[in-house]
Amino acid sequence: MYYLLGCFGPLDEERARIGGVLNTPISWQRGHRFEDPPPEPVQVDLDGEYPGVLVPMFDAGILLFSDQMVLAFRDAGVNNLDHYHTVVRDPSTNTSHSNYKATNIVGVVSCADLSQSSWEAPSGSPLIDTDFESLSIDEERSLDLLMFRLAECITGIVIHERVKRALERRAIPHLNFYDPVAWLG
Repeated sequence: MYYLLGCFGPLDEERARIGGVLNTPISWQRGHRFEDPPPEPVQVDLDGEYPGVLVPMFDAGILLFSDQMVLAFRDAGVNNLDHYHTVVRDPSTNTSHSNYKATNIVGVVSCADLSQSSWEAPSGSPLIDTDFESLSIDEERSLDLLMFRLAECITGIVIHERVKRALERRAIPHLNFYDPVAWLG
């Protein structure tokens, strides 16, 4: 069984937001290993207009996971993630946080069963930016990966039930696990 991973709590207006990545122009959603890794530490500024709760996962141009999440992924056996030491700076308080890793998910899998999904393809092709109102995953096409990006909508982070359980055991706050049929992406 697979789920889509998200991090949308607490209320949107109460959570901190990414302002910008200062030292790397890399695309973090391609799902391929970087030929030239980013310089470390990756430097990320929070948006000074939106100070608030630091959540365990940021996915806005760059994918950041808290160290607690990284440990849960390792415990679950996920082996297709490249992590980079990161410093997250909050310009509103002039504080820095080093408990995040910029993460590249190595793996993009085309496993949406489009005949059983409700979707629309703005680009005309059901790859990369497909809008889903309901998703059906063909598990036989998942390559038995524990975690990957969905090729039909690369912002979709798909996790196996084993990964979901590892995250739940750590009681990491603010994470969301979406049943694919209820996922809007």
